[in-house]
Amino acid sequence: MGKDLKAAISLLIIDIFAFYSSLIIAFFTRKILNFFPLEIITFNFKFTHFLKLWWIPIIFITFIAYERLYTKKYPFWDETKELLKAITMATVVTFAIVSVGKMTGQISRLTIIFLWLYGMFIFPIFRLFGKKILYRLGIWQKNLLIIGAGNAGINTAKGLLQDKHTGYKIAGFLDDYKEGKVRIGNNEFPILGKIKDFETVLDKIDIGAVVVAMPSMEKEKLSQLTNHIHRYVRRIFVVPDLKGIALLNSELYHLFMQQLFLIKINNNLDSKINRISKRIFDIFLSIVMLPVLLPVIGIISLLIKIDSPGKVFFIQDRLGKNGKIFKCIKFRSMYENSDEILQDYLNKNPEAKKEWEKYKKLKGYDPRVTRVGKFLRKTSLDELPQIFNVLKGDMSLVGPRPYLPREIDDMGDYADVILMTLPGITGLWQVSGRNELEFEDRLKLDTWYVLNWSLWLDIVILFKTIKVVLKREGAY
Repeated sequence: MGKDLKAAISLLIIDIFAFYSSLIIAFFTRKILNFFPLEIITFNFKFTHFLKLWWIPIIFITFIAYERLYTKKYPFWDETKELLKAITMATVVTFAIVSVGKMTGQISRLTIIFLWLYGMFIFPIFRLFGKKILYRLGIWQKNLLIIGAGNAGINTAKGLLQDKHTGYKIAGFLDDYKEGKVRIGNNEFPILGKIKDFETVLDKIDIGAVVVAMPSMEKEKLSQLTNHIHRYVRRIFVVPDLKGIALLNSELYHLFMQQLFLIKINNNLDSKINRISKRIFDIFLSIVMLPVLLPVIGIISLLIKIDSPGKVFFIQDRLGKNGKIFKCIKFRSMYENSDEILQDYLNKNPEAKKEWEKYKKLKGYDPRVTRVGKFLRKTSLDELPQIFNVLKGDMSLVGPRPYLPREIDDMGDYADVILMTLPGITGLWQVSGRNELEFEDRLKLDTWYVLNWSLWLDIVILFKTIKVVLKREGAY
């Protein structure tokens, strides 16, 4: 049995387990919340009953297969997006069959809805951990060769190391100008030779995919190289010289006779419907979270009052959409005379002054911060009151950093794009290094976010924010 077939069958088994786990939980939820007397299910729990519903998992598996989720290697969040699409379509078809076929005696429509709700989480989670196990067993694993050990090749390797969900294992590099090894974090990868040694490497190592990471190579040579590689390897990835261009929402148009393609770049936030959708998403999620957040906000307010004299909230002017100034609300994490304390500290510590000028932050000791303030900053709880800014319409749950008015000159040309939308409580820069990033890097990430916005991107960033906050990555 080939490796690809083993991987596909393994994923199929994982999805079947995910389906029946979702169905069983949905069934018990329906029994607990049995408030529709006309659709009461009288049978007791028997697994044989679920086996009679064999046609439902077939519908789910068919839609998942249609999205090529048994053969294509996606990064986790891209796979999750396609998986949720497949699950939703399968649920709609199942719901229609049960309704039209009057089959509510076998499974209630409310159970199908719960099946969809639980499946939206269970399927991705089962796949996440299932693929980790398959990767260790060598089933969900293919050797990948990177041609080019420059910045493009190294950044590609970093991305693959951060998301092993794709199943690619870096075998090494080929490069005409470097020898030895490439070190990325705690990992070392060999430079296996020059580009002309490609066939020799293939004789020694089973390579399943190749990345051509040489964006500066002449087009004619790049074309010849990729055509040559195609004779030996099925999967080829080319890293183009398009970094910084908004391609996340792009569409590809082919001009066959000219052997060209056009990339249509969409600015989603330029659409009024998308802006309304983002606003509805913000309001709905904020209202849902309020019952949990309000008691936490009350407790933190009391701790701040006990710890140091002064106001509970710190209200500061920030740049909003189109450069409009708004009052940004945060918990006070500093002493009342923080500006005087900072200036005095910077005057006495030249190294701290350089750090402040570079990052606009003090990573180590900050004399302005109170005891409770240190905890709030480490956990990012100081930003909780910004939920009121979101409800008011000054901010979004996800967006660019709310910049200070005095930073407008430092923002330069980036300001035109960043100020096209509302700033966010969290954003791309917060989940990509936070205070570890230099000021210009934050600007680049915020610009990329605005130009590549989608509601799915907001959802991904929110989930990543939870992970970053719990691990306290880059927080000072």
